[in-house]
Amino acid sequence: MAIEGNAAAAPDPQRSGFARSRTFAILRVVATAAIVAALVYRLSPADIAGTVRHADVPLLLAALAAMLLTQALVVCKWTALLRARDVRLPLLLIARTYCVATLVGTVLPTAVGGDVYRVYRIQREPGVRAGDVTMSVLYERATGYAAMTCIGALGAAFSFGAAWVGVVALLGGGAAAGVVMLLLPRLPFPALRQGHALRNLIAHRGELIAVYQMVIFSLLIQVVYISSITLAGRAFGAHVSWWYWAFATWLVALAVLLPVTIGGLGLRESGYSALVRHAGATSAQGASTGFALGLLLVVTNALGLAAVTLWERRRGAAPAPAGRVEAPEPLRPEA
Repeated sequence: MAIEGNAAAAPDPQRSGFARSRTFAILRVVATAAIVAALVYRLSPADIAGTVRHADVPLLLAALAAMLLTQALVVCKWTALLRARDVRLPLLLIARTYCVATLVGTVLPTAVGGDVYRVYRIQREPGVRAGDVTMSVLYERATGYAAMTCIGALGAAFSFGAAWVGVVALLGGGAAAGVVMLLLPRLPFPALRQGHALRNLIAHRGELIAVYQMVIFSLLIQVVYISSITLAGRAFGAHVSWWYWAFATWLVALAVLLPVTIGGLGLRESGYSALVRHAGATSAQGASTGFALGLLLVVTNALGLAAVTLWERRRGAAPAPAGRVEAPEPLRPEA
């Protein structure tokens, strides 16, 4: 159902809709428990416990720091995409919304993902259209997966092919990116009427350039993100090359897109367990890295949410509930 203006779509009062949503949530919980239990049984709890017990704590802290940087960069990217649509909101509000959305998508067994929450929360602000927020979220996701695909393909080239293939791809991709960046401001942009479908997709040339810039920016984000996973893997003894982690993370990210489990739990760990075993590490090390990745996402966004809350309290400017604008009291003449 489309959302017009600032009005959120009314919930379906029919019992059947609620039952379907509740049933889907229960099925995801059951599927998550079954996959995790099967993984632990196959690896044996002793293997996982031994891997975690001998983990390198400084490397885990370094992985946490890299994940914090990753989440901060994603917030900056989403802010830039919102501003390309003339949605200018306080950075603290955007950061809070992103942290809450990530936590919702990670820990709650609901069919309503974190991206839906982002659209719902931001479009409640005065003067913000739901369509603009929706496109910003879609572009944030699309640029991220495009960058991950590029780096994952490079990882496959360096891991399974000749090194010169990866070098040529890097040099050629860099040159092509520079050429496109030079051409975008000079290419003709079609003049479309207001409300045209293509105009809703790309509002103006400025947004097109911003989306392309965020594709390039996403490459940096993915480098930091994969570095966080690499550090976590090394902390558990999985000494796998950075490029192989890039390839494995790409495949795992595609698998986690399936809405089968809660926040990809079970699918992520099984994927890393199977993939790193082919690179010389143990299945327990791969599974432990997957569990650590999920925990890192929860911890970093919880820390981000706490930091935003503390900063707002310190400034004494906690935001009023969305959709409400407190009017100042009129001045009264002195008696």
